[in-house]
Amino acid sequence: MRRWRKFRALSSAERRLLLRTAILIACVRAALLLVPFLRLKNYLTSWAARHPCHESLPVERIIWAVRTAAPYIPRATCLTQALAAKYQLERFGHRAQLHIGVAKRDGRFLAHAWLDCDGATVLGGEVAGRYAPLLAIE
Repeated sequence: MRRWRKFRALSSAERRLLLRTAILIACVRAALLLVPFLRLKNYLTSWAARHPCHESLPVERIIWAVRTAAPYIPRATCLTQALAAKYQLERFGHRAQLHIGVAKRDGRFLAHAWLDCDGATVLGGEVAGRYAPLLAIE
């Protein structure tokens, strides 16, 4: 009930952004199961270029929407969130760079994705320092 009250307290524009972002994260999550990563990334990039948003939205609000919606989508990993955020940022006219890093801990191979925008890490940067950068994608 508290979550519902918080949602209702948002402006209608924020509610729309949050719902669209939740749907986007769910679609990206499902697509990652079915489509190769690079094909999905290229599709999202071209779709964002063909369907730009003509309104202005700060980077912080887009990242807020991704961070808020992601916990409600099962298995919305760092890669899922980074791809969804990259798409949203590009639709609103921001340039974003997706990074993927790797680490080995206790004999296990680990990977992490984070997102930079305008020269600053905006998503996933809290633990990015633990990973050796492997790939950066515009």
